[in-house]
Amino acid sequence: MERLILDCDTGQDDAIAILMAHGAKNLAVEGIVAVAGNTTLENALENTLKLTEDIDFNVPVYTGSRGPLIRKQIVASAIHGESGYDGPVFTKKRIKKSCGNGIDFIINTIMQNPGEINLVATGPLTDIAIAIKKEPKIITSVKRLIIMGGSLSKGNVTPSAEFNIYADPEAAKIVFNCGIEIYMMGLDVTKQTIVSKDFMQKCIVKQKEKPSRSRQVFIDGMNFYIASCMKAIREAPSMHDPCCIAFLINPSLFSFEKHLIDVETKGELTYGETVDLGINENSNIHVGIKVDTKQFFELLFQSLQ
Repeated sequence: MERLILDCDTGQDDAIAILMAHGAKNLAVEGIVAVAGNTTLENALENTLKLTEDIDFNVPVYTGSRGPLIRKQIVASAIHGESGYDGPVFTKKRIKKSCGNGIDFIINTIMQNPGEINLVATGPLTDIAIAIKKEPKIITSVKRLIIMGGSLSKGNVTPSAEFNIYADPEAAKIVFNCGIEIYMMGLDVTKQTIVSKDFMQKCIVKQKEKPSRSRQVFIDGMNFYIASCMKAIREAPSMHDPCCIAFLINPSLFSFEKHLIDVETKGELTYGETVDLGINENSNIHVGIKVDTKQFFELLFQSLQ
């Protein structure tokens, strides 16, 4: 059983990561921390509370950072919608509330369970950087940090930067340089998980045969997500954030290389770039290179039962 904390800016693919974690029999989610990123902190928190309550996912939700360490917040409403998670219609009136300060929750949970907690970050790394600065001992006490962010090649928000890193490069630089064991699910691997029409049709057929609330939320979200991505980037969406959860469920789906990585915080044209300083077997940063796409989507399908 893998224990984890999920720190996320709940939009479309973060929500799918939550759905996957909820459906996984070998994961124990200790808590979810909402952070500003794809959308405002208020929206990310509201989306997380509504989603977890709607699918009967009995997990505590905490409040993370309101914005980046230094830069002005950017959002991705063209992709995720004005709410940060447009598409699904939640049938329940929300009663669930935040359990408190997310950064303190991250620190306390890791320090009370040394070597046992996986920290999964699918949004900007603001909360993680603040937690590290506040309690550096989590660097060696956490089991591993799994992030969706970065790229060895080109970006998706600028020619050189991936969104989550670009959203708070200063935080990312702290995290990548602190020595923590990192598994980086960057665009190099997540772009191998572009959702297909066949997969969506398979989900729709299954939903008619055997309805599932998680699957219906997935379908409703994907209908919006596919349309927004086709309009904004002219391709179907990749399952970026779910790659982090899939790795915890079945690590054998992924292959990695150890690279030295730094984050550009000064460049006029390269701000937010994850700079690849080369393969180095002594590095603490494991960069995702390849995923078994077929098995990934089978795992996603099974988790929506």
